[in-house]
Amino acid sequence: MDRPEGGKQDTLESRAYEALKTAIITGVYPPGGQVVEELVAKQLEMSRSPVRIAIKRLQAEGFLERYPNKRIYVAMADAQKTVDALYIREALEGMASRLAALYRDDTDVEQLRAAEAALDRCAREGDALHLYQAEIQLHRTVLAACKNTQLERMAANLLDQESVFRYRSMLMDETRGADSLREHKAIAQAVIRQDEEGAERLAREHVHKMLQWVRRTQQPSLSQAASPLRPLSRE
Repeated sequence: MDRPEGGKQDTLESRAYEALKTAIITGVYPPGGQVVEELVAKQLEMSRSPVRIAIKRLQAEGFLERYPNKRIYVAMADAQKTVDALYIREALEGMASRLAALYRDDTDVEQLRAAEAALDRCAREGDALHLYQAEIQLHRTVLAACKNTQLERMAANLLDQESVFRYRSMLMDETRGADSLREHKAIAQAVIRQDEEGAERLAREHVHKMLQWVRRTQQPSLSQAASPLRPLSRE
């Protein structure tokens, strides 16, 4: 009896985590907005326990912040931190893509083709949220194919850190969104055909273009000293 209950609890925690993270990325909970554990639990129709665990996880990942008044707020999007993370991610994903092209197996190829199909389907349907999620899944599939657990974990962590800006770029810039779709498919194809140099080059170029987009669209905030984070309300 204990094992099924534990599995169910893990599922609830994962569901709460994914739902709350998606709400933050898509702006349902905007930067500076308060997140109330009890209200989230009611919206997700679950107890507060899995929501509490999801909130702690999102705090650790930098999506949420706890203020001295004990309340939880969505962290303000930090363009400079995102740029810094993208410089590192450019190198890590380039190496991961090279290794993926070298070590990918038949299962990886099948998953990459499935990820490509999901990208095409979401693009045809004009579904920005699911297209974003499909792109993230393709990145994670390439990282898993590199067969280097430490590299995969480090690159995946950085991928999460710039998720708010990634989703925003898809909504704000249709040209960038279309280019990003082609870039993802090109990376997948390079890995599938075991083009090590091409996979690394394409992955680095893709991340660098995201870096340039953030710098271009967030120039005022990057040229000024960072101001202290402030929630929308602390009353």
